[in-house]
This record gives sequence, C-alpha cells and structure tokens, in this order.
Amino acid sequence: MKKYKTMKKIYTTLILCLAMLSVNGQTSLTTAVDFTVTDVHGNTHNLFNYLDEGKHVIVDFFFTTCGPCIASVPTLNAAYTNYGCNTAEVIFLSMDNGDSDAAVLQYESDYNGLLPSISGVDGGGDAVNTAYGIGAYPTVILIAPDRSIVEQDIYPVSNITTALPAAGLNMSACTATGIEKINISTIHTKSTIVDVLGRKWNTSYNELPKGVYIIDGKKVLKTE
Repeated sequence: MKKYKTMKKIYTTLILCLAMLSVNGQTSLTTAVDFTVTDVHGNTHNLFNYLDEGKHVIVDFFFTTCGPCIASVPTLNAAYTNYGCNTAEVIFLSMDNGDSDAAVLQYESDYNGLLPSISGVDGGGDAVNTAYGIGAYPTVILIAPDRSIVEQDIYPVSNITTALPAAGLNMSACTATGIEKINISTIHTKSTIVDVLGRKWNTSYNELPKGVYIIDGKKVLKTE
C-alpha cells in the first residue's frame, strides 16, 4: 500500500508538471488570418495591409490582469523602440482579450505600455484571439510579409531579442510617429519619468539620454 501511494504521488506530480508546461501556449496556425481592428486611441490597423507593404508584424496577445503580460511590457517596449516605433520593418500590436477600451487605457497608463493596444471588447481583439486560437498569455507571434507565421510563440518574451534578428530584421531609429509631443516647460521636478525598460529617472529632462520615455503618462521621444 505504501509503495502504491508513493507511485500515485509521483504520477500526480508528473501530471501537474505537464499541465504547467502546457500553459506556454501558441497559435496552431502557420498562415496568418487577416484582421482589421481599432486601437484604444482610435487608429485602425489592417494586418494584410501591413504585410502587403513588406512589413513583419509582431502581435502580443494579452489581458489586463495577466501577471506575466505585465512583466513582459518593458521587453516589448524595448523591442518596439529598437525596431523603429512602427515606422520601419516591424509593426508591433498588442491584442487584448476580454477587456474594454477604458481598461486597456488604464493598463497602458499603469504599466507604461508603448505598443498600440487593441481592446478585446471595443477594438476587436476578442475576435482575433479566437481566430488565432490563443489560450495562454502572453503569446507573442511574428508574421512575415508572405503571411506565414514564422514564430508561433516567442517564449519567454525576452527571446524577442534573438527572434527578430533571426528573421532578418534590422534595428532602426525610433521616430516621433505615434509618440505624443509634450511642452518641455510643463515638465517639472515632480514629473514622473519612466523609460521603456520601466526604470524611473530622477533627473531633469535635459539630462535624459536620447530615447522614448513616458512622462506624466505621455509617450515622449527625446532626440537631443
């Protein structure tokens, strides 16, 4: 009986381990399904239009209370800025599941997300999650211009730093497109300044290195 209980315990542990491994989801698709969605700032995005322009597209599937999704925001921010802020070879989109525009806007504000975000309920994200069969979060996929899904799940998300070069993509300077302009005179000592890696800067605006920052909730590009 004791031996039976020991074997049962080992078997149960094995099943739990396998279940934990299965949490790392991916899309089962190898060819992209088209979608047209609207982000929380009112901008429309059509997948096949981007692909027909020769762009690669990263889609980050998330939901607003997902801990691992929140933890991945700085990594995605860094990739977004390193690859041109959606003005170069790669388009980045964050596709929410199950939340409203208001909830996703709050998520952007709370965790300093830079990627254009599409809510599940109001922006069309729920339909895209369903079309791609996403069941675990975050799931980050990479779609090539020929509409093939070359990465069905970049996991852990930190692997994006090798997945993009492996796809033949080059880093590019971030331009101000899609980034809010800010009146420098409104930045004061009490302003909250956070970089794309989620680090707070306790310094003046003039002393910041070049790059993209979130200052008092606004996304700002410092070029000088």
